[in-house]
Amino acid sequence: MRQDVPMPTTSHHPHEQVAAALRADILSGRLAPGEKLPGQRELGEKLGVAPNTVAQALRLLEEEGLVETAPRRRSRVLQPAAAMEVWLHEDGLFRPADSAGDGHTDLRRGDPGTDVPAVEALDLAPNAVLSVRQAVLLQAGAPWALQTLFTPEPLVVNSAEAVTVAPFAVGPLRREDSHTSSWGARPATAEECSLLKSKVGTAAFEIRRTGFTDERPTSYLLTVVRADRVTIRTRNAS
Repeated sequence: MRQDVPMPTTSHHPHEQVAAALRADILSGRLAPGEKLPGQRELGEKLGVAPNTVAQALRLLEEEGLVETAPRRRSRVLQPAAAMEVWLHEDGLFRPADSAGDGHTDLRRGDPGTDVPAVEALDLAPNAVLSVRQAVLLQAGAPWALQTLFTPEPLVVNSAEAVTVAPFAVGPLRREDSHTSSWGARPATAEECSLLKSKVGTAAFEIRRTGFTDERPTSYLLTVVRADRVTIRTRNAS
């Protein structure tokens, strides 16, 4: 880490300034993947802050997937998530242009729950209980989107199924014959940033998809995509 570069002053919080300085070094390559950082006390002395301030900064960077920390061990720099392209298909679903590193982490697998926008989109009574599937989508092990699927009918989920394809390919949703979508951009919530390993306030694309069968709404899919990592393309434009 270079010592002739002052810490950024865009934040009044010292730990965020420390995190910004370390983040800049990681993203620029001055701190290489696999490199171990100095201990918190030594790093604090170099940057002119207390060790607990360094510890707070490292927790932020760990949430963003930029460092790995462990008790009584020096923190290790991780490979930043690479930029990627995702295709929006005619069925309104997203698939990475390079499917070789596809993966997902299930958070909910057909658990009961409710959601006001989903209930309204599905034209159900207020507080209707829905079947909820939620997963973090991965590319080469790094998260790029959070998907939450709501359906009035129970979902039977096989852990090997790809979230963006099944359960649309099997079960009661396979008969969907149309859909509508709405798009927006906003800052990701704190919970979304934690799940997507992005820094707080990262911009996100939000896509809300309602699927229909015989003009009856049968599914509601919320997809939150990391805008700092993902370029979304269609067959006609990006």
